[in-house]
Amino acid sequence: MSRNNYPDDSFYKSIENMSLPDLEIFTEALGKEPKMNTEKIDACLSHRKYLLNNMFECTPENVERLYCMANLVKDRVAMLHEKGNQLYSQTCQLLSEEKNPHFNDFYIEISICICFNDWHSILDLDDDNSGSDYVKMAEVLSGFYYDKYDHGNLIVDNSMYYDGGFNKDLFAFADDGVKFDEWDEPWFSDKFPELKGLPIVWEFHNLLFHGNYALQDIIRINDVWCEASVVWQHIAGQNIEK
Repeated sequence: MSRNNYPDDSFYKSIENMSLPDLEIFTEALGKEPKMNTEKIDACLSHRKYLLNNMFECTPENVERLYCMANLVKDRVAMLHEKGNQLYSQTCQLLSEEKNPHFNDFYIEISICICFNDWHSILDLDDDNSGSDYVKMAEVLSGFYYDKYDHGNLIVDNSMYYDGGFNKDLFAFADDGVKFDEWDEPWFSDKFPELKGLPIVWEFHNLLFHGNYALQDIIRINDVWCEASVVWQHIAGQNIEK
């Protein structure tokens, strides 16, 4: 990608001088340009997240909703791991019994993403005086991550490929040996001590720290989409005998 796509210092200075509502209007307009510059949109969304996180208050209600989202993601990831492993085992069995002729390979894919369908996708919470249009920005964020980041999938190791059989110790969706819900960041606990102990699995870590969803966005999320699928594979050539 050309370096010309990356914002220069003047761009960063200009968005830093914008109010939050103006920044959101500007970000939405960037997304409608014929030649969308994802690096500029990313910079705008990142700065918006910075502004909002600095306004976030750990009220009992906000803390409760963050815990609810963290546990929701944790539970759904566990569900996807279980279903993915089940699908792998079942599909191996189908192959061994030759019950799916013509196909000799497959992989399992799982995903969890934050999606926006309509205004019902966002909880209607009390006005927090931030000036943000949370519904509109939820649509912008969802579209941005769908277009740029593997459809917004929060799971990094989201595929399991067939390797001749099923060994649950080698071929399974599972955590990587680190305690499953302790993917916190020290600076986060220092900034928000009320959130120490928040169950942060890797996928929620991605949402919190590697995406541009502010804490205010996360507590309003009402649609979390999960998928588990089998992709059967077959390759063929002309193989003409002379």
